[in-house]
Amino acid sequence: MTNHINKFLLISIDSWRYDALSRTNPLLNTPKFDLLTRDFMLAERFFVTAPATRPSHTSLFTGLYPFEHGLYGQTYLKMFAGIPNLFQLFADAGYHVMGRSERHDVFRFLDCDPFITPLDERAKDQHLASLENVVEWIAHPAATRQFCFLHFWHTHGSYGLGGIRSAPNLEKWVNEGRTEEVLRFYYAAVTHVLEFAIVEILKRVPLDEWAVFIFADHGEGLCEEVMAHGTTLHQNVLHVPLLVHIPGRSGLKLPDGPISMIDLFPTIANLGNVSVDYQGY
Repeated sequence: MTNHINKFLLISIDSWRYDALSRTNPLLNTPKFDLLTRDFMLAERFFVTAPATRPSHTSLFTGLYPFEHGLYGQTYLKMFAGIPNLFQLFADAGYHVMGRSERHDVFRFLDCDPFITPLDERAKDQHLASLENVVEWIAHPAATRQFCFLHFWHTHGSYGLGGIRSAPNLEKWVNEGRTEEVLRFYYAAVTHVLEFAIVEILKRVPLDEWAVFIFADHGEGLCEEVMAHGTTLHQNVLHVPLLVHIPGRSGLKLPDGPISMIDLFPTIANLGNVSVDYQGY
């Protein structure tokens, strides 16, 4: 591919539902994030391959469905042998590769594990981590070919309620029909990540150089049919946001039809002119 991209930023927001975005839900108050991503393309019908973190991310990194890469569920430890992944492919192609996660141990034993470290090595609790080292890495000289993956966990599980005195039992509230109150806590966690973490990164990224993909590994139930994720194939869990910016591709539009997590692997490899014998669906 001519005029290939030299810089990639992939941002995964754990448990990010499709309705936890101001473009799809006016209740989300994220003016800084909205301003920075106003020209990003939104995939209206983006779906993940699994309702859990490990198999879904592995589909991202390999372009394969769980039955192809070997992680049929969250408790499966290792991938099938000999499967290329984005980190190794881009490293072999001469890119400077970095992965950072607020919960890096969730990638343990996967082939990508050596590439993913804590968001901040100095922080005991990653939700208190500094973004300085990430920003410094992004600010490498313009000639550097870079591939960066970031994973934010604050939107997962307790949605930032851990340690708060008298925190409510959210599942009990959902069962009592108080779903709207529960969603306020969840949306607050999403707002925190979008407006106070990702904004600080995006405002330092030269968008004329960097291709940026912002997405979720899965959503969250938070309804009467399913409370969380990991076990049930539910709309709230499988349908997630995907925001895309590709420099130098004026007039480019995302397909109107469904887009799968597995589609990102060959797309990103192609944009980076990274050779791979892709055999997935």
